[in-house]
Amino acid sequence: MRETLMAGMEFRKHPAPGQQQVSALSAAVKILTVTAFVMFFNFVPRLVQRVYNLTRPQSSAAEYMNTNVEYVTIAGVVLGALIGMALSPQIENAMLQTHRQLARALRRYPPQVMASSSIGVVVGLIFATLISMPAHMFFPEQRTAGLLIAVSCALIFGYLGGLMFSRLNLWGAAPGASPDSPAGAAAPKVLDSSVIIDGRIGRLCQERFIEGRILIPSPVLNEIQRIADDTDKVRRERGRNALALISQLRDMEGVNLEVVDVRRDRDSFDESVDAQLVAYAKRIGGVLVTNDFNLTKVAGLRGVRVYNLNLLANEFRKTLLPGDTVEVHVVKYGKEGGQGIAYLDDGTMVVIESGDKFIGEAIVVEVSSIMQTVAGRLIFARLAPNREPTVQ
Repeated sequence: MRETLMAGMEFRKHPAPGQQQVSALSAAVKILTVTAFVMFFNFVPRLVQRVYNLTRPQSSAAEYMNTNVEYVTIAGVVLGALIGMALSPQIENAMLQTHRQLARALRRYPPQVMASSSIGVVVGLIFATLISMPAHMFFPEQRTAGLLIAVSCALIFGYLGGLMFSRLNLWGAAPGASPDSPAGAAAPKVLDSSVIIDGRIGRLCQERFIEGRILIPSPVLNEIQRIADDTDKVRRERGRNALALISQLRDMEGVNLEVVDVRRDRDSFDESVDAQLVAYAKRIGGVLVTNDFNLTKVAGLRGVRVYNLNLLANEFRKTLLPGDTVEVHVVKYGKEGGQGIAYLDDGTMVVIESGDKFIGEAIVVEVSSIMQTVAGRLIFARLAPNREPTVQ
């Protein structure tokens, strides 16, 4: 028991590194706040004293301040210290909130954009210095006007430089560039909830078919969270599997997964998740990854590149034509008499004429016709005479 108490006392004596950093930051903010208020309350009485001496030198207030300057200074120091100590917690909270908002805003932009903008600001300040120098050279007595011109030029040209350079290709690929860019830089991929719930995106990321930053906007994560908390058992299980997939992607080696905070565009009246996804993908120059057919069409109309995994899977299905032969495994009876049902590797249904005799067997069939339905392809086949498949 005594050892436990001693260990607790040692723990209190040696706080964690994070606590030490927070305490050091609080102390620094308090010191800076108190110093600022002390300097302010020392400056104001001296300014008032100078004004009285210039405007009303014979007044009683000017005489009092001239004879009791030490007491006025001490009162300013005490008052500034008290006000600084009282307001330091509020100032510290405001600084921390500003820091979090700034960090959250910077995470929305790629490092290339921020680096290019920084170079642009430096170039703009150089131009501002060159432009404002003649004002100091030809009008040295007008210091106030020269300072005003210098500050105005610095603000204007610094802003214009940062804005213009953020759109230039300084690092081999434009900010938010797509794979069509000369440097072939991979554009960020914005995931939809449907493609996360589907689950195939995990295998694609594992096999390195999805390159670049993988972004999950906050509305998508909130939607999946609502599905995981649904009362329906099936929906709840699908939502939980999607959350587990996100955790796997985050821990997967070589996968750069980020959950980004996306807010609704003020100029947009559509608050739906799909509208926010399309607007965000267009703003960052990213690629929208989804399984939603309607969202694919809408994003295409808005000029956003889309990866639709369902369409991609359809493109990789076996190409069969009437007359081709393929080996299939008959699994069950068909609706009509004498029919047998088989499935290709991609899930396409094959209806086999006179195939009911081969349930549970692997046979070679010849494609007689192909029907395209809303659910996909439907292949009608019959027993192949040569029993040798032409399509593997």
